[in-house]
Amino acid sequence: MLVIGLLVAGAALVWRSGGARRPAPPTPVVQMREALVASLPADTREPPRLSNPAAYLPAQCYAVTQDAPGGRTRNGCFACHQTPRAPNFVEDAEVQTVLSVARSAEENRWTNLFQPPPPVELSDDELLAWVRSNNYVDERGGLRLAAALAHPPAAWDANGDGQWGGYTPDCWFQPDSEGFDHSPDGAMTGWRAFAYAPFPGMFWPTNGSAGDVFLRLPSAYRQDSTGRESKAVYRVNLAILEAYIRRVDVPLPSTDEREFGSDLDGDGVLGQATRVAFVWPPRPGRPFGYVGRAAGLDRAREGWPAAGLFPRGTEFLHSLRYLDVEGGQVRMAARMKELRYMRKTRWLTYSDLQLAAEAEAREKMKQPDTLKLVLADVERGVGTGTGWLMQGFIEDAGGELRPQNVEETTACIGCHGGVGATTDSTFSFARKLDPGSAWQEGWYHWGQRGLKGIPEPRRADGQGEYAHWLARVGAGDDYGSNDEVQARFFRRDGTLRPDAVKALTKDISVLLVPSPRRALLLDRATLALVKAQRFERGRDVVVGTPPKLRARLEQDGATGIDDPVPPGWVRPARTASR
Repeated sequence: MLVIGLLVAGAALVWRSGGARRPAPPTPVVQMREALVASLPADTREPPRLSNPAAYLPAQCYAVTQDAPGGRTRNGCFACHQTPRAPNFVEDAEVQTVLSVARSAEENRWTNLFQPPPPVELSDDELLAWVRSNNYVDERGGLRLAAALAHPPAAWDANGDGQWGGYTPDCWFQPDSEGFDHSPDGAMTGWRAFAYAPFPGMFWPTNGSAGDVFLRLPSAYRQDSTGRESKAVYRVNLAILEAYIRRVDVPLPSTDEREFGSDLDGDGVLGQATRVAFVWPPRPGRPFGYVGRAAGLDRAREGWPAAGLFPRGTEFLHSLRYLDVEGGQVRMAARMKELRYMRKTRWLTYSDLQLAAEAEAREKMKQPDTLKLVLADVERGVGTGTGWLMQGFIEDAGGELRPQNVEETTACIGCHGGVGATTDSTFSFARKLDPGSAWQEGWYHWGQRGLKGIPEPRRADGQGEYAHWLARVGAGDDYGSNDEVQARFFRRDGTLRPDAVKALTKDISVLLVPSPRRALLLDRATLALVKAQRFERGRDVVVGTPPKLRARLEQDGATGIDDPVPPGWVRPARTASR
């Protein structure tokens, strides 16, 4: 995320040559800011007016972190704010202990959590009929939102040119047995679904919604060296990407490396490879890179296989759905609450990203009340400042998907660009299920197979990730409002129930999936938000105990948490006995 800190240029160097004054060349900070701004559409380059100037700060940041002075702490902050892993250089673990916010962000403007709209009064049958109705695909099999965007109404057409300038949905959500999406005529769209361990907290179905993610690389990564579409080439390039985002070796069907001219398995010989080896730092002289037509791309502009970085042009599509109940089982519904899209518009190196993060940190120290710089466009979305553009669609009062306004999308960039937990501004692909143990090697959609039977992800210290999060937060969500998880997983003294933790290690659905009763309550609360259309006041829904939230934060106030929790990828220090 490129904040106002990148506006700071060094002192101008002035000298005389032939009696004329010449300005010094731009500093690296200024050069990078200018390059990032230039990579965005022209209309995104003016900061928008926001009713909530800190709309990028999520509601979770206002959660109560200590029941009473000197009492028990509730640290949900560590999930996002933590010691980063390069090339993420946003070192924000201190946020766990100190409320370092601008003064204009002290007031909690996410008032829907305090005073939510009253739940919609519908019978269970009527509610289920609603969530099962598809607001993405129409009765004739076409894409409803794409058809609406083909002739955008005046309210959507910000520049009045009669055309939609942003992303037009082109995913059919029809994955095959390998997760590849296909249009009705059988053609591949380039989108590929993958299964992942849902991020801890409000992103679990038990806290409001089911979500899925599709990934797409640019056409060059889907074509052979002659420019013909090739599923085999695309598989290899996605395996390379997975190896370098997840930082692990990724298995391959036996592949002739000589065909691609790339030493995939890192053994120094072009032969038969059965894996993509994660080798970092790069090995000098190793002939390795993306394959097919992508091998001929300009690496300085488009990128190369680098730990923790996606190539330029990478796209993500993420739908958030209501919850359906059938036969006593809770599953993802057909109806979408939101459709989120992001595209990488610029390749930034480790040095570029480190420079930006350091500039932000310096500026925050000098001017702690300065808010983040938001660059946005009504049609194209909001820039993260780290080389990505984000756009979203959300339900209107009648249940149809509409483009989000700038403020509604700004709510997304606080997490996707400015916290220590992300991998190149993203969360999901680094959490993809391991191909060695997952069904279909982790390339599938949640509609093909749900969460049941998936083992709990493990931290590097051996602890279960979700049980560790529950113990630190002392609740089933950031706000302490999920009574169902509280009853299932916690004893009266606030400690975890060993039997529940044991079941969780083998099956994450025992935690993540709500009961049918809770699922319908969450659906009703969501539908109430949709009818009210007050998303600038928040879009999280809570069902149960009133949420434990602060109405105001105290700038540089203590959270009550003494020591930051280390991230899950950090291995414990060696001791004499270990």
